[in-house]
Amino acid sequence: MSNELHLSKSLYLQEHAENPVHWKQWSQGVLDEAQRKDQLLLISIGYSSCHWCHVMEHESFEDGEVAELMNTHYTSIKIDREERPDLDARYMSAVQLMTGQGGWPLNVIALPDGTPVWGGTYFSKTDWSAALEQIAQLWRKDPETVLSYGTKMQEGLKELVTVHQNSVANTFTATDLEDVLVPWMQSWDPNWGGNNRAPKFPMPTNYQYLLQYGIVTDQSAVLDYVHRTLERMSYGGLYDCVHGGFKRYATDRFWKVPHFEKMLYDNGQLLHLFALAQRHRPSEHYAQILRQTWSFLQQHMALPCGLFGAALDADSPTPESSREEGGFYTWTKQELVAQKLWDQELFREYFDLGVNSAWEGKYILHRPLSDEEFCSKFELSAAALKALKTQWFDALEKSSNAREQSHPKPALDPKAIVSWNALLVSGLAQAHWVLPGEGFDRAAAQLLEQLWALTYTDQGLRHQYIDQASGEGYLDDYSTLGLALLDLFSVQSDAKYLERALTLAQDILELFPAAKGMAFRPYGRGVQEAWQQHIEVEDNVIPSANALCAHFFARLGTITGISKYSQWASDALHGIHEKVFRFGPNYSLWLSLSLHEAFGHHEMVICGPHAKASAEALAGAHYPALAQLFWSDHSRGEYIFKGRFQSDNTLFYWCKNNVCNLPITSATEALAQWKN
Repeated sequence: MSNELHLSKSLYLQEHAENPVHWKQWSQGVLDEAQRKDQLLLISIGYSSCHWCHVMEHESFEDGEVAELMNTHYTSIKIDREERPDLDARYMSAVQLMTGQGGWPLNVIALPDGTPVWGGTYFSKTDWSAALEQIAQLWRKDPETVLSYGTKMQEGLKELVTVHQNSVANTFTATDLEDVLVPWMQSWDPNWGGNNRAPKFPMPTNYQYLLQYGIVTDQSAVLDYVHRTLERMSYGGLYDCVHGGFKRYATDRFWKVPHFEKMLYDNGQLLHLFALAQRHRPSEHYAQILRQTWSFLQQHMALPCGLFGAALDADSPTPESSREEGGFYTWTKQELVAQKLWDQELFREYFDLGVNSAWEGKYILHRPLSDEEFCSKFELSAAALKALKTQWFDALEKSSNAREQSHPKPALDPKAIVSWNALLVSGLAQAHWVLPGEGFDRAAAQLLEQLWALTYTDQGLRHQYIDQASGEGYLDDYSTLGLALLDLFSVQSDAKYLERALTLAQDILELFPAAKGMAFRPYGRGVQEAWQQHIEVEDNVIPSANALCAHFFARLGTITGISKYSQWASDALHGIHEKVFRFGPNYSLWLSLSLHEAFGHHEMVICGPHAKASAEALAGAHYPALAQLFWSDHSRGEYIFKGRFQSDNTLFYWCKNNVCNLPITSATEALAQWKN
């Protein structure tokens, strides 16, 4: 018998619709009913592609005895964290405060009004049942003790959501940034890239900042580390060398064994990062990663509505109606033998298919060597290896297609999240600069146009699209979409993108209350209780909403000359100087903004009949980490272009900190300025 989750459009909630647990969706009505019954809440939060969420569902939520325990003593609520990031952030903060760690599935026991009193992540069936029995008994016999836990949690969460602004508004200097780098380097893995411990997450904004910092300060050790990291993660099992696309993270220091879910936000941001790396050190490998990742997204994550789904599941369904972790992405010896690959020694060497390299009896294709290193070791020419790889990947693709009956594709969550789709737009825009003429700019424009048409409504920006737009947009939705619009304004120079960005910026100022300390409350609309007003300034795999907003406002202020946006970005950065200075890797997008303060921001503005071709030539020739590029082939009134167009000349304006040199007409001289 179905519970009420079958009414939801969320794939994650639908997956729990046949559980014997009487799951409910979060609503004020459910909380009111729990308070009327004086019944504790059991709040379980996860997402559709989460492997351990599936494990706990199978072990506990599908079990009749566990379900009876939950149904008797608790009002049980299921939440899709991607659909309600505000609730996820609130209860994740609580569990981290209780236990010092977090993750998913996220399970919380709360008072009838929603105040958390106990929680954790994954629990075995035995531990879960025992905890539920004990807490239910305590609530019956000694409710005052449980209520006192709730009071203490509220006080702790109030402190967490307070942004402590610096007593002095410090600016960032080159010395500050050097001081941030020194301790950070102690955590680097010099051989395999990334951090020197497992698990290893891609962390795109960390490596984007380090790439920019290394370029600005001309530190080869930093630049080598970034490129080594990108190479190693794309050689490892983290990257799907057959189908394309990156998985969520690696469980080991060698990037070999991943957690197999593929997230849209990872792949959009890694497109962006690999495009920047390609601009700095062009390589066919980086170019192939860009092309194959975009091909993967189109084939495996595109939705009929023109947007992209949230994630591909880590687990694949099996013919026995069970789930197999990584089943779609791993290979048996028998499958490789059938394709006449196993008997090729060079194939086994290339993908490290040794006696002891299997994972749970199967093989994860990964590369211990670059193509250059492999050719040198086995005395092969580049052309010979290229021919072998073509043969190998053709056979692997054929095998993958043939076995879809026994290894179906993982499920795609059809939820199109605005912020994640906007991250993809920005990644495609950056890819255009390094691979012009390959359609990345058109793809970015089509996606952005559809995203705007489907999700910006009379009620403002929505958070997601599943058959229709729904949910109030959060600060990260507004900020990432604003940045995507500015990225496309730079690439295509269409005034509508700037106009829409200004609309979003004004919406942000009107809709999101600023917390004490200059940071916006990213989920703050309609939230009255102080402990519920989550403040987000620390970056994670996805940057914080406030860091994204600061970048959006800083860029918008430069383009439009509207000082209130630049000032807000500057004040926000100065307000958390101490946090950024002390815990640099956790504030990497803020650090990227601080580079502009420490070393100055630059713009190249190109106006004239050949402006577009000139812009693409400059972007492809060099990557100046702190420069923005704008072009126009006609006279126009925007601040960045006003009074700069001449119909008979293409003029180059090189500007630093809003002060521009006299225009020049020589593309050679402009390139020299661009590279200087």
